This record gives sequence, structure tokens and C-alpha cells, in this order.
Amino acid sequence: MMENNGFLYVASLKKGYYKAAKLSALSLLDYWPEAKITLFTHKEWVEPGDYDIFETIITDNVPYHHRAKLWALDKTPYDLTVYMDCDTEVQHDDIQKIFDQIPEDVDILFTANRPYNAALTKLSDTEEMTEHCGLFIYRNNLQTLNLMSAWWGEYQKQNEPEFDRQHYPEAALQWDTFTMWRLLTYGNHGVKTGRFPEPDARWNFVIGYKEEELMGQPKIIHHYTLPHRIR
Repeated sequence: MMENNGFLYVASLKKGYYKAAKLSALSLLDYWPEAKITLFTHKEWVEPGDYDIFETIITDNVPYHHRAKLWALDKTPYDLTVYMDCDTEVQHDDIQKIFDQIPEDVDILFTANRPYNAALTKLSDTEEMTEHCGLFIYRNNLQTLNLMSAWWGEYQKQNEPEFDRQHYPEAALQWDTFTMWRLLTYGNHGVKTGRFPEPDARWNFVIGYKEEELMGQPKIIHHYTLPHRIR
């Protein structure tokens, strides 16, 4: 299913992300040549051949910020959008089934964090960040776009001096996953979330995951981590 559905990348601040986004998009096109792909990035990085990779390249007002993705999400041109981090690689043609995974009554579809592989998931004895925000599907409807807009605004607020730092680990304040957790836990956005069907790790197999997470099935998207030296 394609219709007006597509993939969205955001590459900002460090050119290494831009190079990684191109490689990821090329891997996507290897398995789905008709895929629609939009890139948000900076004008000075764009090369003429990049328009053979990306259907749309948006450079106007893209902030030079390590969480520029949060600024871009509510500006998607698609009805259904797969947001993918730049440091991903498509490895299976089941990618063509990705839009079929989201139920009609779900606004955002996530994969799960694996606590054994994350720097931080548990915030307290009763609070845990369970959603992985490096790959997800979301709908272009009012409540979801409002949530995406709030994600950008709230992330900036949690890094201001007046933000209440007493109740959460300092490291959490740098994570956009923490911001989404706060919005979903304490916000009132009317957004329904869901989880990719098991084994959800196929759709977002993060480096360090255990192979048994795949339940014998091939991985569709491999999610590595860019070395700090090229970020």
C-alpha cells in the first residue's frame, strides 16, 4: 500500500547525518523502488543527484539542532508517514508491507524499547519509557500533528533551567523519547498509540538487540549508531 504514504528523514547539524540519510534512502529504494521519500535538511548540503533519491527535499527554516526531527514531523506531506532515523538500513522487501501494519484506529505505531539495550528506560519504580522513537508510523490528522508539534516545544522546555529536574534522571532530559513519554503519560492529545506486531524487532532491529528478538524471521530494518566522529 503506497497511495499518499511515504518515508521521512531529517538530517541536521552534522553532515554525517545527511550522508547517512542518503545511504538509508538508497537501501529503501533497493527494496522498494517506488517508495516516496522526503528529506528535511540544510540547503548547502544538497547535491543535484539527491533529487534522484528523494521525492521532496525541504530546506526552508530547518533548524540547526540535534533534535530537528521534532520540528519537522508535523510538516509531513503524507497521509501516513514512516519516520526513520538516518542511521538505518533496509534489508528486506517486506518493507513494502510497512504501511499495512498500522490499524485503522491507531494514530502512531511504535516498536518497543529493550531495557537491556538502552542507556535509560526506567525513570522510577513505576515509570518507564517503553516506546522507541527512532522509527514509527504516524497519521496526518489533527490530534497527531498537534502532538508532533508539542513534541518539539516540550523538548525545548525540558532543557530550560526552570524545568523541574528533581524527579527524573538528568540524562533523560536530553532524550526526545522522554519528551514523548511525558506527552503520552500526562498530556491530553486524544492520540491512540500502538505497537508493531510481534516480532516488532524486525522493523527496528537496533544494534545490540538479541537475535532471538526476531523469532526466526529476517530483519527488515537494521538500526545502527553513527560513530561520534562523523556525526
